[in-house]
Amino acid sequence: MKKIYCLLAVAVLGLSACSTAKLAQIPSYKLKIIQGNELDQKVVNSLQPGMSREQVQMLLGTPLLRDPFHANRWDYLFVISRASQIQEERKLTLYFDANGKLIHAEGDAITAQPQPVSTAVPEKTE
Repeated sequence: MKKIYCLLAVAVLGLSACSTAKLAQIPSYKLKIIQGNELDQKVVNSLQPGMSREQVQMLLGTPLLRDPFHANRWDYLFVISRASQIQEERKLTLYFDANGKLIHAEGDAITAQPQPVSTAVPEKTE
């Protein structure tokens, strides 16, 4: 009798290994990845021509990119992605004169309104 139960258990385990369930259909947690400096609209709007590099760095933090060939240019990037898909991307480029004073700022972070990031899992279609 024990042999029959053992054989039955082995058969059930063997057949369950041949399951047709797809692992892609099993929902999993997708981590939200935030990269770069957060470009808060109030802080970006407070930038004024004539500010020193130190003042700008106190407001925005250390720039993500400092090009050694363009020492008077700082680049700030902010990206939110989830499941390898970019949900929000903002860029800000600042230009300084030879004395280290802010001359000009450009990029989509100047006029961009932050888009709310959806936390809902997209529905699966079959």
